[in-house]
Amino acid sequence: MPKYNIGEVWWTYFPFEDIDTFKHRPAIIIDEDTLAILAIKVTSKEKSNPFYIEIEDWKSAGLKVKSWAQIDRLVKLDEWRIDKKIGELSEKDLTKFLQLIMEINTKKRHEFSLLAIINPEGKYLQKYDERWKCWLFPYYRSTYSNKENIDKEASGLINQQISTSYVSEATHCKYSVSDKVYKIYEHKLYKLELSEVPAGMRTDNFDIQGQKYSWKSFAELENDPNVMEKNDDVLGFVKAKMK
Repeated sequence: MPKYNIGEVWWTYFPFEDIDTFKHRPAIIIDEDTLAILAIKVTSKEKSNPFYIEIEDWKSAGLKVKSWAQIDRLVKLDEWRIDKKIGELSEKDLTKFLQLIMEINTKKRHEFSLLAIINPEGKYLQKYDERWKCWLFPYYRSTYSNKENIDKEASGLINQQISTSYVSEATHCKYSVSDKVYKIYEHKLYKLELSEVPAGMRTDNFDIQGQKYSWKSFAELENDPNVMEKNDDVLGFVKAKMK
């Protein structure tokens, strides 16, 4: 009987969902006792399911092409469905998957609301977050009376009474810079289009109550390597929904 270790990548006969059919495909061992494993799906980055997580060090894992793992579907496999070992995940990838799987198993979600404020030039208000060391869309913890809370926060920024519009929501699995762990975020997006920018916000960079803000276009944000490294998924979400 082979020894299976957490984080190893094996060829398996992995079941399709809801049907008694199997496909020969790689999978990650995430429990060496029950052999509950995590399928590695080879797919494009445009995959819409947020729970397809990139295996960054895919070559060292023994995979021949860039690959992703579907972390929201754990399947117990009988030993005869496990074929041969391919490789093993890097410590970085294994840590990421185990942290996100724990979030799924505990049904834990980190709920935040994003505020997209657009000036007449089509640029978006960005706040410099000291924890993330990055420009981000203003964000707030989602509450029971969320629309009322977001309107209040937006009115404080603009210094006038306003009403935002709900746009959409999405799930993002990403690394929390402040807590140094991977988390599952539920983001709600609200927008506010300004016909006129308040006097104190008409320069490219300005302060509001000691906090640094700036107006930036999508192109400027996409050309910022720091933004793309830390917030490309949220940027893509906002850009897609604000068309």
